[in-house]
Amino acid sequence: MVKWLISSLASNLLLGLAVAAPVEEHKRAANSPATVAAHQVLSLSRQLSPRPGLTLGSKFRNLRAFATAADPQPAGLDIALPAYQQVEYLLNVTAGGNNYSLIIDTGSSDTWFVKSGFQCYDYRRRPVALANCQFGPEFKGDFPGGAIKDLQFNVSYGNGYSGPNLNGEYGYADLTLAGITVPKQQIALATSGYWTGDDISTGILGLGMPGLTEAYNSSQATLNSYGNTISYSPVVTTMTTALKLPSLFSLGLSRTPADSFLALGGVPANVMTGEYTTTPLLTWESSKGGPEYFWYTIQTDQMVWNSSTISQQTARSPKAIVDSGTTLNYLPTQIADAINNAFVPRAVYDPDVGGYVTSCNATAPAFGIKIGGQMIWTEPSNMILPQLKNRQGKCLTGITDTSEEPYILGDTFMQGLVAVFDIGKLEMRFAKRV
Repeated sequence: MVKWLISSLASNLLLGLAVAAPVEEHKRAANSPATVAAHQVLSLSRQLSPRPGLTLGSKFRNLRAFATAADPQPAGLDIALPAYQQVEYLLNVTAGGNNYSLIIDTGSSDTWFVKSGFQCYDYRRRPVALANCQFGPEFKGDFPGGAIKDLQFNVSYGNGYSGPNLNGEYGYADLTLAGITVPKQQIALATSGYWTGDDISTGILGLGMPGLTEAYNSSQATLNSYGNTISYSPVVTTMTTALKLPSLFSLGLSRTPADSFLALGGVPANVMTGEYTTTPLLTWESSKGGPEYFWYTIQTDQMVWNSSTISQQTARSPKAIVDSGTTLNYLPTQIADAINNAFVPRAVYDPDVGGYVTSCNATAPAFGIKIGGQMIWTEPSNMILPQLKNRQGKCLTGITDTSEEPYILGDTFMQGLVAVFDIGKLEMRFAKRV
């Protein structure tokens, strides 16, 4: 479903969707939410250069702090660092007594680290030097909490045929982030695969739900498909069952490094927002039978740019995944073409980078998505990624296309918002930061 951006320029743009079978083949309330302060807050690292995001408008009324005096205060807060070519957000995680940088990904559920001795392959599955995979520091040693026998890690990202893919093993480790320790969390150590990294991150922190975990019985490796997956408790589930935290987390992505955060159990007390909009999470039909929650999938009501409007209120209304592991918004081809045509000068599709490019000084159109009856606007000046250029020096835009559901609302959409992933209520809430 998702086009993996295979060029060296854009190879890190899409990490969020784990791939496996049918929908899984690609694996494959109220306007103002109850005020719950975060139990734990982790500011996100953003690598290298400032990343364009959503600037905050001043037109919102009824501004409010998310937390009240009665709410518990965050127990931990880290300083955010700059982002790699504007395409990903990192955070610090401690495992086995060592600190690592992981990519925060709401579009997958496995938390994994590259293991010392990793065998790197190119996209044709030919062995190459480890440096070609561009990992950060490798995980030292084996699983601190012991290995899990006969369980195999096998995951693909983006395009399952030519995109990054990893194999490895499962075991247990205590994970520490934002001052708390998630005990005996099942993690994977990647031992081989094709990857295009950033020379900083060691792996991914998967914040998706159990339906996206990618564990298989190692005695049936040739049968690896979604129907044969063995679900387990990912981080978002373990933190609730083991630590009794509220079953939600919030994510704030920002152009300003110190303002980006991940909060476990709520939203930081000092985050000011406009009015929240609420929308339910949607299920997908599972190949195992019946509906199941996989990604954080929501319904969009409308998409608006300049004076054009396309209503999504139909029986075939497209679903969209809220995915921090994907840089761009992946929208229906008709809409993506129209939005990119509205840039001045017009943005054109460049197959070499897998996206639309335009002059780095172009004027972007006004663009908004209505969710839960409320319009969420993306600041036009932030719809151009000046650090991502093609060979002709044109800049990538924040909107690209895909012909298949589910569509993706990535970092281009999320920047400048507080996104609350409320697993307990099976809903999402969004508000502009002010």
